[in-house]
Amino acid sequence: MSSPGLIDVQANETPQEATAKISFQPDVIILLFGSFDASLAPQIRSVCARAIGPVALTANALIITNGSSAGLAALMGQAAQQLDQSPSLLGILEPNVADPDPNHTIVMRLPADGVDPAKFSFLVTAELTKKQPTGQKPIISVLFGDGGEREKILMLRCARRGWPILVVQGAGVLGDELLKAVTPGDDGTLPPPPDDPDLRELISSATICPLPLDGDVDDLKRVLFAPLQQPGDVLIDVWRRYDDLDVAAIQKQGLFRTTQLAIISLAVIATFLAIVMSFGASDHFRTQLLATVPWVHVLHPLRALHIFLIVVPITISILVAFNSRFREGNKWLLLRAAAESTKREIFRYRTKAGAYSEEQCTRISAESKLAANIKDISTNLIQSEVNRSSLPHRPVNDASRLTFLTPDDYLRVRIEDQIGYFVGKTAKLYKQLKWLQMGILLAGGIGTFLAAVGFDVWVALTTAFATAFTTKLEIDQVENSLVQYNIALTNLRNIESWWKALSTWEKTRHKNIDLLVDQAEKTLERETVGWVQQMQSTLDKLMEKQADSDSGRQSSQKN
Repeated sequence: MSSPGLIDVQANETPQEATAKISFQPDVIILLFGSFDASLAPQIRSVCARAIGPVALTANALIITNGSSAGLAALMGQAAQQLDQSPSLLGILEPNVADPDPNHTIVMRLPADGVDPAKFSFLVTAELTKKQPTGQKPIISVLFGDGGEREKILMLRCARRGWPILVVQGAGVLGDELLKAVTPGDDGTLPPPPDDPDLRELISSATICPLPLDGDVDDLKRVLFAPLQQPGDVLIDVWRRYDDLDVAAIQKQGLFRTTQLAIISLAVIATFLAIVMSFGASDHFRTQLLATVPWVHVLHPLRALHIFLIVVPITISILVAFNSRFREGNKWLLLRAAAESTKREIFRYRTKAGAYSEEQCTRISAESKLAANIKDISTNLIQSEVNRSSLPHRPVNDASRLTFLTPDDYLRVRIEDQIGYFVGKTAKLYKQLKWLQMGILLAGGIGTFLAAVGFDVWVALTTAFATAFTTKLEIDQVENSLVQYNIALTNLRNIESWWKALSTWEKTRHKNIDLLVDQAEKTLERETVGWVQQMQSTLDKLMEKQADSDSGRQSSQKN
């Protein structure tokens, strides 16, 4: 809106009806309030001109003040006039204020017989944040200096809605007292809470960030942009990198398991052929075979079996050498670990938890921290043997992955999703464990029976089957994975139950949100790290065992 506009609110109008008269549709809301010593006016006007105004223009924000021709509103108006392009300013003028600031884009004058002007102004601000159909618009509130009961109530209302509060350092006693109360000392502990119950609630529930009055432009803009930042190109790029790692891990896993299954199967076949060859040495066997299948004489069965008996060990040797040379199993583990680490950082970022919270991103933005953490993960990965392979690309266009998450959203898309995954995996692993263990026992029982009835030569085959089943258990780490998944499943369900037991107010407290995300991600991290370590140890032993077995086969063939 390029020219000043005046909106007179009628006594019978609701905040929703009054807000509907504002035609400008901002993407962001910036709420300014507070009072300060007149000597600080030049510095505060400078902050408004250097930081708040430019940020509002970049973010297409609407700046809301009390619209007065004095104090903070007037300074913000003067700062807006200094800029080449003025940001949009809305002044919500109370009935007892005669002259509005002329530099405000829109002035909303409240009626003289209104019930509670302060509450009405706040509800208008809250209504402006709801005009985006896909969710609430980003909003920050900025306290300049001091304030009485009115300012404390306004901050409480902001805190109860989860709006971040930026407090200008050095502009007044109230702001400095709040910042002191939320700043840990040298020993890492917070000072004792103040006696004022309102301040105690603010300290325990609000997101309070310092805004340096004498800070340089970069620092001021970084602090202002932190709560307004929306997921963008960085998150898109990180999701793409996760997708590439995920696809590569799946491919390496499939290749490794296919190779191992082929080695196990060929070992059983080699044993079977050796037994058949031992029978084939007798004339009786040859006569019986020709009588049963007359056409096999064309194939020279003993020669064919002998060729197969040579080819199978050679094939096993090639597969073992392939595993030893390309180490697809190790690459699978490294890629899966990197993919899961990347995913953990994504969800911490999307929930603004821990190091990505607004309080901890006043100096370095959350996007910069995310990029730095992903750089560490990718650097560690590329310094491993994965650098001798290529990563496939899987384009995935899913807009739902590019949003910030509320705690309940996080519970649904992360914790409940992982619970469902672990439930399915534990059921599958238990079934696999049961059947493989039964196969081992059955092979042992059959071998004992064959030895008892005089078919000792066939015991080698049942032993080969038992070894194959045992190796399959080791390769898939069925028992260890089942234990790890059940532990993670139980912990995630406990976290879910803890969160659901919290009251509505407790679910808005940032320390509880941080605890939810931190405990869930640490649970998943422990599961991944434990699984990777166990699998790595198993792969090393398996490679050594297969290399020894292959050397033994080659020696026996030479002899």
